[in-house]
Amino acid sequence: MTSSLHRIRWALSSSALALALVAVVPAPVSAGLIPPAGTWPTDVTGAANPLIGTPFVFNGAHATANAELRVWLPSRGRRVSVLTRTVGFPTRIAGRLRNRDTRRSIVGATVTIAQQDVYRPEWTAIGNLQTDRRGYFRGSISPGYHRRIAVLYYPAVSSPSPVFSRRLLLRAKSRVALARPFHKRRSYRFDGQVTALNAPPPSSGLLIALQVRNRNGHWITARLRRTTPNGRFLIRYKFPSAGALRVRVFVPAQSGWPFYSGASGVRVVRPR
Repeated sequence: MTSSLHRIRWALSSSALALALVAVVPAPVSAGLIPPAGTWPTDVTGAANPLIGTPFVFNGAHATANAELRVWLPSRGRRVSVLTRTVGFPTRIAGRLRNRDTRRSIVGATVTIAQQDVYRPEWTAIGNLQTDRRGYFRGSISPGYHRRIAVLYYPAVSSPSPVFSRRLLLRAKSRVALARPFHKRRSYRFDGQVTALNAPPPSSGLLIALQVRNRNGHWITARLRRTTPNGRFLIRYKFPSAGALRVRVFVPAQSGWPFYSGASGVRVVRPR
């Protein structure tokens, strides 16, 4: 390993790579029944040593088989291993690669992102990212359902198997669209729809709740309703008093709907 390894350049973006996803509609069961993780490490379909076919012997400056490969999901300034995200939005992933012996960052290395549909045993490679001069890598994973995510690193062209990161769990929650409400004095009508990519709601609809935020910051249910089979809803409610209030529509986790609880954006209403 020489300083010339610093000149390794891969035609990949380390900050804005959208990793592909083949969406599989989950079975209509409770999201709380996500099966436990299986054996790890395991075979990853489509994973290949990125050095094969290149003139490089080592995968990055300071490459080593004794690498420290850390990975996490950024969330509100924290680094988490489990994240519940509204279905239909991409998710950021980040990590760092270092030489465990010297503590030096492994620069210009290519790492492979792999994912698993939690209801299936197979793992699949979905894309590559490149480490920067401090050994960090960052990317974006396309929208999908409940998944486990991991990162693989091949230290050298002769490496028979990769270094595996820990596994991350990405859980999906319902997406709730709430239109601007119609109103007359204190009588309001709330329209919207619950969606989750291509997953259809149960034929009986979904239980939803119109909620109002009280002075203590807690959400109080004002009315329960059920959506139509396509997820649409209409809720009528007459507020008992005037004033400025914050409201939302909440979808709890429920049997027959394989997603975690979700809520709409907050609307401010001013019944008079």
